[in-house]
Amino acid sequence: MAKELSRTRPTVVSLAFTLMMLSYFGSSPASAQLITMSKECRAQVAQGNEMNAAGDYRRALDLFTGIAADCDTRDGKEAVQVGIASAQNGLYNYPEAIAAANLALEVSKGSSLNALFERAIAQEKSGNMAAATADYDRIIELTEKNQNVTERATIYAKMADLNYRAGKLDDANAHLAKAMELDPANSDFYIQRGDWAADSGDYDRAFVDYDKAVSMGRNDPDMYAIRGQARIKMMQKKYGTENVQELRAKMTPAETEMVCGDTRKAVDMGLQDMKMDMFVALVCR
Repeated sequence: MAKELSRTRPTVVSLAFTLMMLSYFGSSPASAQLITMSKECRAQVAQGNEMNAAGDYRRALDLFTGIAADCDTRDGKEAVQVGIASAQNGLYNYPEAIAAANLALEVSKGSSLNALFERAIAQEKSGNMAAATADYDRIIELTEKNQNVTERATIYAKMADLNYRAGKLDDANAHLAKAMELDPANSDFYIQRGDWAADSGDYDRAFVDYDKAVSMGRNDPDMYAIRGQARIKMMQKKYGTENVQELRAKMTPAETEMVCGDTRKAVDMGLQDMKMDMFVALVCR
């Protein structure tokens, strides 16, 4: 079985979509412009973004390069170039990342927060701290101009996610704290912080945040898939195996029930995930 089951990460997806919308609609009706990216292009961009998020940068770069000619609307061009910049950063190709980010900024007339962030990362990794700082300052400036508190909180959370993936943990924590301060009722922020804790192996801390999200009303298949995935990873780490049969043999009855409680609930609530279905069938019967 693969090390990590496929999973929906609603926090990252929704934040990325919000950033895209803000780049084109701005904070006032007067700045509104039509989003014209085709449904097919949007799906391919989402697929590429998932590859980047999973660290599969080479495949992401190939995908974004391949769809560049077809995604020829303003929002499509921006999304593709941001995806290329992210992939190039992941591959340590910083001049190429800067070039792609510049194209995205040209298309968006300087308003693409994602492009600014990718360029800032590339500048920082290239040793150009003055340019990187200028881009980070511009991101904060654009964010603070947004009068919609909920949207501003979402942008801070997105910045936190990008900081986290770039290894800038202090900035990530500070930006996520700002998001929580601005919009304390948003359960996605607790899931995001829980994901970070799970990624670092601190599952007790992760489930404090996951439980908080559930108590705030997040009672859906994706929430229990996230919880189930974290439970499985915790057992894989404890027993040093990713083999489902070995896990089933080694886990105590209490551990099996703990893992199966979340995974079975996700499946019962309608989660469409073949690997999760297989885990439930093999371990939770």
